[in-house]
Amino acid sequence: MGFLDKLFGGGKKAEAPSGVSFQYSSGPNDTCRTLAKKFFGDENQWEKVYNPNKHLLKDEVQSGSDKLLVGTGLTIKDPKFDLEGNPVAS
Repeated sequence: MGFLDKLFGGGKKAEAPSGVSFQYSSGPNDTCRTLAKKFFGDENQWEKVYNPNKHLLKDEVQSGSDKLLVGTGLTIKDPKFDLEGNPVAS
């Protein structure tokens, strides 16, 4: 923690990670946005899907398509919801 964080209380508190992660195999019509909606409850959090998997998705993004290749094995880190849509216990 830096001096300014100590002085001003560190600003906005980040949500603590749940420590849960799992593998997900992408299906037809999956995009980072649809998966963010499914696992985080908000499609605007698509970077939480993209960033841990960017080494797998780099070519797809450069091709201009937002659809993921079917069968791409993705790592989903710290989701709010599991594969069945149930909340993940912290």
